Amino acid sequence: MTMTPIYLYNTLARNKEQFQPLNPPRVGIYSCGPTVYKDIHIGNFRTFVMTDWLRRMLEYNGYDVYLVRNITDVGHLQNDMEESGEDKLEHAARTTGRSAYEIAAYYTEQYMRDSAELSILPPHLSPKATDHIPEMLAMTERLIERGLAYAVNGNVYYDVNRFADYGVLSGNTVEHLRAGGHGRQQMEIAEDKDAPEDFALWKRGDESRQMSWQSPWGLGFPGWHIECSAMATKYLGEQFDIHTGGIDLVFPHHEDEIAQSQGANGHPPVRFWVHGEFLILGNRKMKADAQANEDDSIKMSRSKGNVILVSTLKEEGIDPMAYRYLLLTAHYRSKLNFTDESITAAQHALNNLRADLAALPTTSSQAAWSAEAQQVQQAFHKAINDDLDLPTALVITRETARNNKIAPQERRHLLLDFDRVLGLRLNTVEAKAPRVLSDEVHALVRQRDEARAARNWKLSDQLRDQLQALGFEVRDTSRGTEVL
Repeated sequence: MTMTPIYLYNTLARNKEQFQPLNPPRVGIYSCGPTVYKDIHIGNFRTFVMTDWLRRMLEYNGYDVYLVRNITDVGHLQNDMEESGEDKLEHAARTTGRSAYEIAAYYTEQYMRDSAELSILPPHLSPKATDHIPEMLAMTERLIERGLAYAVNGNVYYDVNRFADYGVLSGNTVEHLRAGGHGRQQMEIAEDKDAPEDFALWKRGDESRQMSWQSPWGLGFPGWHIECSAMATKYLGEQFDIHTGGIDLVFPHHEDEIAQSQGANGHPPVRFWVHGEFLILGNRKMKADAQANEDDSIKMSRSKGNVILVSTLKEEGIDPMAYRYLLLTAHYRSKLNFTDESITAAQHALNNLRADLAALPTTSSQAAWSAEAQQVQQAFHKAINDDLDLPTALVITRETARNNKIAPQERRHLLLDFDRVLGLRLNTVEAKAPRVLSDEVHALVRQRDEARAARNWKLSDQLRDQLQALGFEVRDTSRGTEVL
């Protein structure tokens, strides 16, 4: 494991903290996964790519990462803030005539294909909610036994008022919610609750649903939040290192996870909560159904009708790796504008990086870094360990490709080493076949080096122009003239 300290912004602490795993070298990460009722758009994928970079960074530092990312195939309602509307899978089934299970299987496979297109490493485990109903029922019963939940009319609600730490993650305490703060709009809707801020652990179902299970409280289905608490506890234990997700999951989803898991197990479940910001659309062309009076920057969402898929990028001739490159240009905790101009610029920049790498000769395994290469590698390492400062790491990578103080073979080795974290698939870029230099070219190079040594810049420029006219790229290095 590395001696270079790792710092992560912890939403729970509202600060950047040094990361130390509970049981080194193992690091357990739970990542909230997709709800598989439709294709997953690239805004959602920004969070999954963020988690992928976090995993790669930790592995770069020598940690043994175990990543669990769930598949939500039941329990996510059309309006979770109000706990109202149909289950999203049930709604998709009713409107398409297909079974909910068929829809979930189809979009799960598509999500996995899109993830692979974006060079997201597969999680070590992808548990499905529908396979873990017994674990959810057991946790719900435990919460009832501990006086933190109650059953009424076939529903089971978490009694928020009885959990003293509610609001620790989001700041949405009971007092804040009752004062009209950001929170559950269903406060005036669910009449069978003891208090409007309480949330559902189990929902009453009926025979019309395709996804319903028998429970101690009758036929029903789980609430969205209990799924992650049950699966995270099963596979990562009652306490684990990192939980990731989009910024929109801080409340209510992750706040409720804490209440459930801590309520059931007696201690906080997660040490570091890491959240990624939104992808927003910054020009009219990309906003499919934008209204005339809308702001120029809006979040990508299905309700806006402005989703862009990985397949959309490919149809427009955009390499999915260009989208990953674009994500590297902004810190994960900053909003990122997706515009026609920004994705085009990312594609060009990626092409240039690939071309620079292709111009570098292949090399055998690296025995030891030169002093200059070691300095560059340490700068990259420091950047990625500083709360995933990938924009800085990307700048270092781009500069390294043309750093003439480092031998070409070593530059290639550095770029491939950096790509262990960046994940741009630079290892698939083939080096150009070395050009055979004629006696004429060798002579021109020798003459130019002599002219530069004599500080005859006019002759040096003339000789450079002659080499370029012969189709060579000319670079000045500490070792003399380099032609590519």
